[in-house]
Amino acid sequence: MAKVIKEHGIGIAIKRNKKRLFIEIVMLGKLTHKDYQIFVPMVDKALKEVKGLEADLLVDMRGFKGWKFMAAWDDYKFGVKHRNAFKKTAIVGGKKWEETSTAMMSHLMKGKAKFFKEREKALSWLLKN
Repeated sequence: MAKVIKEHGIGIAIKRNKKRLFIEIVMLGKLTHKDYQIFVPMVDKALKEVKGLEADLLVDMRGFKGWKFMAAWDDYKFGVKHRNAFKKTAIVGGKKWEETSTAMMSHLMKGKAKFFKEREKALSWLLKN
């Protein structure tokens, strides 16, 4: 019998052009505090280096299985710290609580936030001016 490997982590892509910064995050498995210790400084550095550019965020939660306790706290702190950093935030997922959370957080952010079940539709919305 093969041993099941439980992968977890946060994949990140940071792209930019002259007018815009685009960050895509893919959440995989059950996230840990260590996952956030790696990922958060990367986002902080990207946002600091492109001051003055608009920034958009795509969060793909389709492979997400939850957080360990400290990671949930890390996620909350990240959300509070960066709640005004993004012009648009697209959340891609398949669970009702993800959709409800997106609607709730959109009222706490300066930019727009929207939930999608398909990544392609999320990208299309993000790329519209």
